[in-house]
Amino acid sequence: MPSSVRAGSLKDPEVAELFCREDPEKLFTDLREIGHGSFGAVYFAHDIRTNEVVAIKKMSYSGKQSNEKWQDIIKEVKFLQKLRHPNTVEYHGCYLREHTAWCILSHVQINDHVCVVF
Repeated sequence: MPSSVRAGSLKDPEVAELFCREDPEKLFTDLREIGHGSFGAVYFAHDIRTNEVVAIKKMSYSGKQSNEKWQDIIKEVKFLQKLRHPNTVEYHGCYLREHTAWCILSHVQINDHVCVVF
């Protein structure tokens, strides 16, 4: 990595490859909030490419402690990429838009309860 590229920045090729390049607002429609936590909100949505129902976890990395939030997002995306188990939701990718990461996962609903593992 060139000395001018700060580790953990989007200019770092290892970090850049964690994120999809498309605009998520053009790929996902019908967003409805289904949950909210300290790190972000979770939305129900449709993937317009496949018409699949997905869950989107939106996490902001602006404002106070933005660098720490960004590092947490990188750790979460790296973890989700490795997660492969029949009893967990499927990770579909992560997009960036206006200082917000959009993590896309399978939407699972059991007996009127939405189940999302983050």
